[in-house]
Amino acid sequence: MRQVYRANTFIPNRDRVRVMRMRKSLGMIFQLCVSLGLALSLVACEGSTGATGPEGPPGPPGDAGVPGEPGEPGEPGGPPLELEPAGLVGRILDPRVLPVGNGTVYLIPSEDVGALNGTPIDLQLTPEETAASTVDEPLDDLIDTKGDTYAKATVDNEGVYRFTTLEADGRFFVTWVPDASDATHLPGGDQCRHSVESTELVGTQVNIIVSGAASESATYVGSSTCMVCHGEHRSTRTAHRVGLQATGVRGNLQDISQWPDFDAALDEFEAGTILYYYDCDGSSSSFSKCKISTIDQGMAVSFEVQLEEDDTLPLGAQGKYSLTVVNRAGAGTASYDVDMTYGGAVHKQRYVTRFENPNGTSSYYILMVQYNYEGSPTAPSPDAYPSSNNWIWRDYHSERWYDFTTNTLIEPANSKAFDNNCAGCHFNAFRIEGSEADGWAALTVPDPNGAMDFDGDGKLDEINTGCEACHGPGSDHLEHRPQGGYIVSPSLLTPGRELMICGRCHSRPKGIGAGGTDAPLSDNDLMALPGTRRAEFALDYTQRVDGAPSSFFPNSLDSKSHHQQYSDFIRSHHYRNPFELLTCTTCHDPHGDDDNRNQLLIPADDNTTCTQCHTDPFFPTVEEHVTEKTNFAHTGQELLCVTCHMVGTATSGAQYPELLDEVPSTDAPVWYFWGDIAGHRFESQPRSLAAEQPVPATNACASCHVAFLPNPPAP
Repeated sequence: MRQVYRANTFIPNRDRVRVMRMRKSLGMIFQLCVSLGLALSLVACEGSTGATGPEGPPGPPGDAGVPGEPGEPGEPGGPPLELEPAGLVGRILDPRVLPVGNGTVYLIPSEDVGALNGTPIDLQLTPEETAASTVDEPLDDLIDTKGDTYAKATVDNEGVYRFTTLEADGRFFVTWVPDASDATHLPGGDQCRHSVESTELVGTQVNIIVSGAASESATYVGSSTCMVCHGEHRSTRTAHRVGLQATGVRGNLQDISQWPDFDAALDEFEAGTILYYYDCDGSSSSFSKCKISTIDQGMAVSFEVQLEEDDTLPLGAQGKYSLTVVNRAGAGTASYDVDMTYGGAVHKQRYVTRFENPNGTSSYYILMVQYNYEGSPTAPSPDAYPSSNNWIWRDYHSERWYDFTTNTLIEPANSKAFDNNCAGCHFNAFRIEGSEADGWAALTVPDPNGAMDFDGDGKLDEINTGCEACHGPGSDHLEHRPQGGYIVSPSLLTPGRELMICGRCHSRPKGIGAGGTDAPLSDNDLMALPGTRRAEFALDYTQRVDGAPSSFFPNSLDSKSHHQQYSDFIRSHHYRNPFELLTCTTCHDPHGDDDNRNQLLIPADDNTTCTQCHTDPFFPTVEEHVTEKTNFAHTGQELLCVTCHMVGTATSGAQYPELLDEVPSTDAPVWYFWGDIAGHRFESQPRSLAAEQPVPATNACASCHVAFLPNPPAP
């Protein structure tokens, strides 16, 4: 701010005018008082009023008045274009409002997009079949297959497109595709998600803001660099940011205030709790081979795990938290440091240890312990929680640490490392080195505010999902002037491409690189960049595009396994319909929300999320809809859309009990359980499926439904 000095008095520029006005006002008051006094002194000898004198000269201008309302903003990107009375014109602009030359604008008929929903998306197709599909990427596929038949306009070097005429009664998704030689922009634009009647387009100028993209030579810079300009925002308070931590320690970009029980399991380490693994079945197809109790189960125990904390060491020190495995059915013990926690914000937490490889690198392995935050408070409790998987402590792949055939302690194979199985979806800038023989070592971008020194080189690393995981490598964005380009803006992509950013990891593919694991890595061991098409992802990054049949319920095909939200969503009407093409960010804020769980824009118990679109004149009220579908008014009930349309079909940590059916009393009771992850197909499954999966009819409040649900005969 410019500053003005007068003698020994400092007056900021913004206050100078106030002081001048104050002086002027005081002078006027003084003059008024003098005049009034003079008038009072002369009133006694006042004579008759004389003639009016001549008009004096005009006084000085008064103070400026209150500013008026701002005018309408000017047209971004340049002056208004000459309109086409029967057509449409506009400019293609990047987020900096700079023109983007060349490419093509397509008017995609809404009825063609809606027709795609008539062909179900088959998640069991091979990568080659998926890449060849013409129905699973609504806008991209239609441009590929029918683009030559659609109304389209070529964009000139100045970024201007022009339709001289439009179809009179059409409805379109206005979509831009860059020229084949343009490697720094991606298809879509801010007009491609919502279809528009041609009558609303005719005779108007519609500018299209499009996403940038980093060049092939761009590198990762780390989220701290991004925050120099963009600020430290609420993304530090998301599950994506806090999922991996040095045990009990928070990095500067990690805030767990939304999860006050995040470190609850560490209390058990400090208490020296012992976990007894018993009734083990090493041949089970489940990742849980044993039941776990905190009470010694005698001869049924194969081994025990002693949770330990060294109170002489500070938080973050090597060996602060550890566990010791004691072989009860055989001989030997083994101790492992707990170097990292994995999870804590979403239902469960696991514990990770670090091994040194012969070549000097290191690999991480998930230990045999899982803590379920919503698990049964008593363990075991077979009456309330019939499956040991739903207890607080759950076995996680103990067969990697214990040979149930020989009753001996073992260590995991190199192929089971966290580095090549998990890190690809969790790291901001994932890379990996090594091999099956030498061990896998994951790498990420160093960051001065990273959560821990993952690779042991003395520098902190960004080991969680950061800015560049969704926006792409940021070096070009940082270095080019004017700033603001050369970065992916997910909301400006075609919906299929934006969804694929989340879908890389919120589905269940089997990758190609680094041994072919759950991480969808290419043959050169890289994750797909933001903006990648589903067809390219399937062909170049997977050998199985999504979950195996066992990851879905057999009749409904709803997801049974967790992190399959994308697998569900692309099979919903929200993804392919004639009006509004939704994505994850329609309901979720990827940068987080301090007020709502699960990064929701609107709380799950507020129907506004749904009714802002599902409203008159096309849709009935929620009450009318429920009555129509159930033939019962449900008067007095709290009717939430998610109760029927987002049932917890999948499980990440522990299932939880819902409806207890004890009718008729002569038959055996049935307690129905739901998973802790909501389904994202938005289908409401019938009660005929209640015996095989969670359905709306088994909600805990549905006490009336017990009369309709079957019970097995009493034993």
